[in-house]
Amino acid sequence: MPNSTSPLWGGTHFALRKVRVGGVFAILLPAMFSTAHAQDSTAAFERYRMGDYEGAIATGEAAKTGPGLAVAARAAFAESQLRDLPCLPCLKRVEEFARRSIMLDMSHPDAYVYLAAAMGYEARITGYVQATINKYPELTKQAIDHALSVAPNDSWSLAALGGWHFELVRNAGSLLARTLFGARIGAGEDAFRRAFAADPGNLVVRLQYVLATAAYDLNRYRPQIIEQLAAIATTQPRTAYEEVMKQRADELQQLLTAGKRAEFLALIHLDQGYRA
Repeated sequence: MPNSTSPLWGGTHFALRKVRVGGVFAILLPAMFSTAHAQDSTAAFERYRMGDYEGAIATGEAAKTGPGLAVAARAAFAESQLRDLPCLPCLKRVEEFARRSIMLDMSHPDAYVYLAAAMGYEARITGYVQATINKYPELTKQAIDHALSVAPNDSWSLAALGGWHFELVRNAGSLLARTLFGARIGAGEDAFRRAFAADPGNLVVRLQYVLATAAYDLNRYRPQIIEQLAAIATTQPRTAYEEVMKQRADELQQLLTAGKRAEFLALIHLDQGYRA
């Protein structure tokens, strides 16, 4: 199945179309599944690739397999990000598909990363204090760690790990983040570097780096952000979703080039799923 790109922690907002699009991750089809099951999952992924998210959800759920339900989680996550406002019930739907996928198949990373991504968005909606009470930092890290134990070089899992480190340090501060959760900016940077190396053509992973670093410290990471936005501009999209991702990156690049810092950061804030 094609290794298509997807956002991990950040959504997107394309101002001209008033569209926010969320993410999807590559689906792996273990050899243990029958040809019919593999075909069902492939059909679901193809619907997702073309932007038919409800069709992908229906087809993936009907397959009643781990990979099929992972496609459903991917598509549901994308739909949740198409909304103008954060949608907690939509993210709970992603969680449901991801957990059902895991129950049927623990041998691939996708469902774990979707589970972590959904909880990450939920944490932004509920706020840092409530998310900490609900143990979202620990739960998301557990999901990411399992994904990496299954596929240590998976670009989505590595980018999710990088985003987790940046998010925790930004919210808790470096001392508390390190003491309570083991989160460090250096570890986040390393995870993103590994994600880039694992899939250099993945424009969405590069975009996740832009979102994470810009939200954390735009001044510090401005050269790297400019570099990644330029790399995205020369990357060929592989899905309908990636087309929107590339348009969104172009919008961010234009704002940054024009020196519109406030507008740039406001879009970053919106794209990460925070309440206005």
